[in-house]
Amino acid sequence: MNVHIVFMHPEVDSWNGSVLKKVREVLPDASISMPAEELTTLSLTVEEYKQQLQGIYPEEVKKEHKKMADADHYVWVFPVWWGTFPAAGKAFLDRVLSYGFAYELEGEEPVPLLKGKNVSLLFSTGAPESEFMQSGSYDNMVQLIEKQICDFCGMELHTVLHFGNAVLAGDKERADYLKRVETFAAGLN
Repeated sequence: MNVHIVFMHPEVDSWNGSVLKKVREVLPDASISMPAEELTTLSLTVEEYKQQLQGIYPEEVKKEHKKMADADHYVWVFPVWWGTFPAAGKAFLDRVLSYGFAYELEGEEPVPLLKGKNVSLLFSTGAPESEFMQSGSYDNMVQLIEKQICDFCGMELHTVLHFGNAVLAGDKERADYLKRVETFAAGLN
C-alpha cells in the first residue's frame, strides 16, 4: 500500500513530530508533505482560486497532487488548535484538495474525485481524551472532517487516533500513545 503522510504541525521537534517519526520508522517508504515548510505561499489567493477552476495549479501544488495521486492511504498528523487544523494544515487542504483534483461540480452538486483513497487522522489535544470526548468535541471534529472533507472528495475515513493531554502527558502515557501509532502504521504495511 502506498501511504502519504501530511504533517500539519509547524514544528518537527514536538509531540506530533514524535508521532511522525514513529510512523516513518514503520513506513519508511511513505511519501510526506510538511505544509509549514514546503508550500511557499500558504494562503489560497483569489487569483490562484480562479486558476484552479480552470485546472491551472502552481508547481508546488502539482507536486502535492502527484504525491496524493500515487498514494492509496493518507495519514494526517496534526494538533487540534482552536478546534481544527493548524493554519498550515488548513492552507494545505485549501490549496491541494482543489477543484479538478479532489472534486468537481455538476451544477451545485459535488463530484468526488478521490474515490478509493483512505484517510487516517492522528491528532493531539491539550485536553485529556475523556474531557474531549465528553464535551462532544471529538465527535464534532471527526464528523466535520468526515462529512465536509472526506465525503466531499470521495475519501473514506479509515482510522482515528486521538492523543489527549499531549502537553502534560507523562513518559508512560506517551510511550503508550506511540505504541498505538506503531500498531496502526504496521497495519498499513
